[in-house]
Amino acid sequence: MIVAGCGAATPGGSSRVGTDPARGPAAGEELPRTIVTPDGVSDVPELYAEARRTLEAGDARTAAQRFDRIVRLDPDGELAPDALYLAALAHEEAGDRQAALERFEQLARRYPEHPLGREAIVRAMRLLVFFERFARAESLADRALSQKLTFGVIEQTVVHSSKALGLLARGEVEAASLHVEKARGLIEDNRLDSAGQIPRDLAQAYFALGEVRRVRADAIRFDPVPPDFARVLEERCQHLLDAQRAYSDTMRAYDSHWSAMAGYRVGELYKRLHDDLMRMPKPKAADTDARAQLFEGAMRLRYSVLLDKALAMMEHTLQMAKRTGEASAWVVKAEQARRELEQARKKENEAIAKLPYTRAQLQQALDDLQQKKRTEKQAGGA
Repeated sequence: MIVAGCGAATPGGSSRVGTDPARGPAAGEELPRTIVTPDGVSDVPELYAEARRTLEAGDARTAAQRFDRIVRLDPDGELAPDALYLAALAHEEAGDRQAALERFEQLARRYPEHPLGREAIVRAMRLLVFFERFARAESLADRALSQKLTFGVIEQTVVHSSKALGLLARGEVEAASLHVEKARGLIEDNRLDSAGQIPRDLAQAYFALGEVRRVRADAIRFDPVPPDFARVLEERCQHLLDAQRAYSDTMRAYDSHWSAMAGYRVGELYKRLHDDLMRMPKPKAADTDARAQLFEGAMRLRYSVLLDKALAMMEHTLQMAKRTGEASAWVVKAEQARRELEQARKKENEAIAKLPYTRAQLQQALDDLQQKKRTEKQAGGA
């Protein structure tokens, strides 16, 4: 149940902050505020208790409307922070994330010192990252960091990863990496990353880590061909594998939205590596049509496995989305990427088939090249 454990209600149904609608006013307390509406005369605790019962019964949409009504009728009342917070939670449970975000931001803005106001900042950051509004998420993270607001360990990872994703959106990779490492430090120091499923909030931190590593991988290019090509290729591949590990950790939250984002990114990594390698200029040794064709065929055969890996990841992402009902923009991206990858693989096969060499001959050329490199390496180390 959304109310239990949300920080605003106890299992017995009483509000942790504000007036308890189940009891009357104690000595010295103000009497419940009376509200006159077209439907009759009520007091705020009665309206609040009714909204709570509706939420606990599982009717989140109606509960959201009732909590919103309380805020409209008594915006400065004692129960206003509670009602605004529970309205946001109810809207989120009902599937209206935008309405939830607006109320969390309003709560954080109006009640910055209130415990629910601080919690609303973190919840707003989560939703802003979900909507990929990274600049606004970063702004809230800056506010939390500058004001040194007190948060739990997991909430702190949300703050730092939100800041990191905002920095990445502006291309500030190294600054983003510092905040990612702060989030990772919190995870490791508090042993939050046990085997198996991880808390959903950690997915955001691991995705930010994957993004840092992805950007670093994509920054390594092969045109012009570097003189130490083998070392540079190995470096990019290592960044790719490191990013893939971070995205795989993201998927351990078993959240369909984060899994779709991470799965798409992994497939994209392999596709970009393939595209960059195939754009490399031919070596000077390929000075005849025959040698140029042999080089082209060998490279197509060698790097076509990257297309296969990318396509497999897009397929996996789309199968997961179908199974879970995920229908975000990342799923649309994965569908488009799958079509492009299928077409690219088809073109690769057609290009290889047109060459005056069999696949066996191309594979032999690759084997000979690898053996030559091993021999040169051994000779250089002698």
